[in-house]
Amino acid sequence: MILSLYVMASVAFAFPQSTADHLSPDEIKAAASAKPNSGFAYISDMGFTTPTRCEAQIPGVFIYTPEGWLNALSVNARKQYLPFEPKPEDTLRALTIIAQGCASGTPAGPACESISRVALLSDKGGKVVVEALASEPVSQAWQNGFGARAACTNLVSRFAMSDVDRVRSDKGEFLVATFGGSQLLKTYTVKQKYIRQLGLEGH
Repeated sequence: MILSLYVMASVAFAFPQSTADHLSPDEIKAAASAKPNSGFAYISDMGFTTPTRCEAQIPGVFIYTPEGWLNALSVNARKQYLPFEPKPEDTLRALTIIAQGCASGTPAGPACESISRVALLSDKGGKVVVEALASEPVSQAWQNGFGARAACTNLVSRFAMSDVDRVRSDKGEFLVATFGGSQLLKTYTVKQKYIRQLGLEGH
């Protein structure tokens, strides 16, 4: 899962000024040297609602805390024997979410869902809704054994941690909603087990 950052980590975000605080040099150093997969959780739609047409790519979200994102970049750099040189936007106190849609590689031809928007919700009724500070698409191409091709878009979004706190329940949980155009594609619940994986229990 971390290897997918090879392409996605190079995405350039255009952030408004003063949208979020940055981690300190000591926090950056600690995050880079933490155990791999620290501050990371992956939630996929692998239940009975997932159609068989998604065998090429299961819909899901990759969630990284500010420290988790830096940890993943550090691990990825080491695997490639590259220096760890995070960009300023990589050190923001922001939750990073990489969302991907359903993709098929059936003989009828590959097809996939493009993600155009990700929002955080306090509940399914949307009592509190938080939009991303910035989002950038990452194009992806698919080809089946018959040579048919399809292209779709994953989305990398970042949310200020102060905004994340606004949608969290008393248990610390919240929802991640993904959209393709105006259509709601999937809603993922960041349950307590994922909160523990992210290390957000005390936040």
